Amino acid sequence: MPRSLLRALLGMASIAPFMAGGAAPAQAQDDAMFDRLFGSAPASERAGQAADGLALPALFADGKLIADAIALHDLGAQGGACVAVLPLLEALEVAHEQASAGAHIALTLPEPRRTVTIPAAALLPSPSGDCLTLADAPAHLPLSITHDAVSQRLLIAPTAALPVLMRLAREERHSRLRPETTRPAFALLARPEAAVQLWSADLGAAIATTPQGRQVSANLLASGALLGMAGRVSLGLTNEGRITPGFTLSEARDTPDLLGPLGARSIALGDIATPAQPLIADALSGRGLVISSRAPWRADLVDTITLTGPLPQGWEAELWHEERLIAVTRQPDAAGQWQFGDIPVRIGENRWLVRLYGPNGEVSEEVFTRLVGTEMNAENEVGYSFGVVDGGTPLLGQTLAGEPAGPTAFASIDWGMASEVTARLDLRAGKQGQPAVALGLNGALGGGLWALTGARDRAGGFGGAVRLARRIGAQDVTIDLARHGRDDGPGLAPLVREFAQVMSLAGQGRIGLGRLSLPWQARVQSGSLRRGGDRHVAAARLVVPMPNWQANFALGAVQEGSAPWQGTAAMGLTARRGEWRLRSGVTASDRGGWRIDGANLSAARRVAGGNLALDLDWQADSGKLGGGVTYAKTFGPLGLSASAGREGAGWRAGVGLTLGLWRGPQRWRTAPAGIARSGAIMAEMFVDEDGDGVRGADEAGVEGGRFIVGAALRREETAADGTVLIGGIAPGPDVDIETQMSSLTDFTLRPERAGDRLALRPGEIRHVPVALRPTSSIEVQVLLVAGDRRTPRSGVTVVLHDTQGREAARARTDFDGYALFDGLSFGTYQAEAAGQSTAALAVSRDNPDAQTRLLIPAATGS
Repeated sequence: MPRSLLRALLGMASIAPFMAGGAAPAQAQDDAMFDRLFGSAPASERAGQAADGLALPALFADGKLIADAIALHDLGAQGGACVAVLPLLEALEVAHEQASAGAHIALTLPEPRRTVTIPAAALLPSPSGDCLTLADAPAHLPLSITHDAVSQRLLIAPTAALPVLMRLAREERHSRLRPETTRPAFALLARPEAAVQLWSADLGAAIATTPQGRQVSANLLASGALLGMAGRVSLGLTNEGRITPGFTLSEARDTPDLLGPLGARSIALGDIATPAQPLIADALSGRGLVISSRAPWRADLVDTITLTGPLPQGWEAELWHEERLIAVTRQPDAAGQWQFGDIPVRIGENRWLVRLYGPNGEVSEEVFTRLVGTEMNAENEVGYSFGVVDGGTPLLGQTLAGEPAGPTAFASIDWGMASEVTARLDLRAGKQGQPAVALGLNGALGGGLWALTGARDRAGGFGGAVRLARRIGAQDVTIDLARHGRDDGPGLAPLVREFAQVMSLAGQGRIGLGRLSLPWQARVQSGSLRRGGDRHVAAARLVVPMPNWQANFALGAVQEGSAPWQGTAAMGLTARRGEWRLRSGVTASDRGGWRIDGANLSAARRVAGGNLALDLDWQADSGKLGGGVTYAKTFGPLGLSASAGREGAGWRAGVGLTLGLWRGPQRWRTAPAGIARSGAIMAEMFVDEDGDGVRGADEAGVEGGRFIVGAALRREETAADGTVLIGGIAPGPDVDIETQMSSLTDFTLRPERAGDRLALRPGEIRHVPVALRPTSSIEVQVLLVAGDRRTPRSGVTVVLHDTQGREAARARTDFDGYALFDGLSFGTYQAEAAGQSTAALAVSRDNPDAQTRLLIPAATGS
């Protein structure tokens, strides 16, 4: 209850004594009475060892609700807050032991399995038991915790595997494989019916002066719908007359209901990327068509995968895996996509995070997960993919590949022969050579995984490969043996093109070091080259992930034939220091003695409402220092950037301009660039006076409304007309949106639906009407009648009926005998308790609140 309201109630309660004496109460007397009863400061401002300020926020991790309520105690303005540690560990499903209250707590953490201790000195006493301050959590647990006081949520950012998240990931995968077993919390909104529709567009233009001359360029990226599929069109122009067009139509779903009896889950047409096929084909990009029954998140068994996504001009993409930076790219492929290929998957859960940074300070993230080790098909389950692709050649325009693979038809089918054995058949045929075929078996045996593949290539040669993988503790060990056929043409994996036969031993995992677990990778490879001779490779990598920085160390050596070994080394460091985002690296090699080959440093931060980026690089061979500075700022929807720097041939400078457009319900609107790449919701909140769910011309918008999207409370608020654009939503997976009730200043307004679920496509701007209906309330006080006395009766069930006699609501009376029914539709009601009924109670827009008393006899009330 608000403090001002309590003061008002106390003031009203003290009127009678003063009226009897003919005097009015003074404000100072009211304040003194309030302070005696409730204290002189709010609980959230009281200091002490977790004795006051109890809150019960919900616990979230990775966007998932872990617990409905966790005790959180405020420690005062300077002390922060502490969380009840035992309920927290139980919610996270972390095994723990504590001899007695106040003693140290021993934890058992997975991946790798290790034991850490929360010392007794780190624990504070509280009414909810031992508690741990939020600031100390990263020092004792593999996570950090932040408290969102507005939405009352505890948000966990894990730095290592947590048992509850591992379990939820398995359950989520199972529900996606069998979606009929999971009922959504909110109804899924149907997609708008439109044969052709344009959703959004990003426009960009740039002019630069370089040592090669003046360069002028312009680009367009537009998203829309065509015949029920998501469409993407890109176009790049330069003053040299080079035109780079692109076009893609795609559709992906969790359920196998595409193309009728085919039971497909995904389809793509235009500039596409196709999956790799063991021994006979690499992952290719180019014009073509691919249809698959496989869900987009599935991976091959103990294999490498390729991740792709749209990369607008001027953006860069970072690939993160298990809290470490893996790779960075600024160049799109032939289909206009960022692409990270040959990514090894671990046995168990794999999670990659792709961070995209735009030229004007835009930041977005996309998460990819793969669960490997149970990817064998269920018994008699059949999956497939097939299509055609012209590798290296876009749908429109000239080829960008130096050696295009050419047109190829491909097909893959897998069949669950048994619960632990899956057979796979791959076919590929092009204009040149003979059709290639590969037949393989994947399976599990004795706690390990294995794959056996035989192939006949386009040149008529035969090859084979064996892969054995096993998890030992928290470490993965993989052994590969392969003999390749005669084909070494384009379109094959680099390893197949380069080696006639090869063997390798690889390992990866985590080294437990207290609460930390350090990711590592190591590989030893030996093979015979197709051009003659042998090549031997040894490499290792170790990552030290810390809350605000990360160090990467890599060491490798290569030997060809009888030549001496040549060593290489690299060290990278990424960090966040205040507002700065830093990335640096140093490389060295052993060529007759160790020496530094080069170094680079990148730094970015927000400055004066814009984004400042600095890049420096140095190459030892030339001895030249290069780099540059870029400053970008948005003026409303308009993005402006300027850059200057030095490259190998001289100085360069340029300016750029970007703008985003999106289609609203009545007209086109502007927004910062990037809106055509991600999904967005245009929510329209209004008072639905007539209850039809559609906004009429005379129905007012609601200003200041906010929404919870997924598990995050969004900062955007509805404008005076009731509309707000909520952008940056990852396309593909279903997302829930619900109204934050505390943001509504009129507490009589309630949404007609608790929330909505929708699936967005890249660049889609979905219009979601949020109709708020005016509601009413009825307050009933139940009084026990005994002679002339009337006593409030608590714990009595009161039932509210409508005019048809149907039950509308029920409640139990509180300690003062009151039962409150709110959120009621306008109309006439009658309250009943203990066989007694009230008179008809009418509530309307003009009279939304009603109060009454219900008298019950003593015999009934007892």
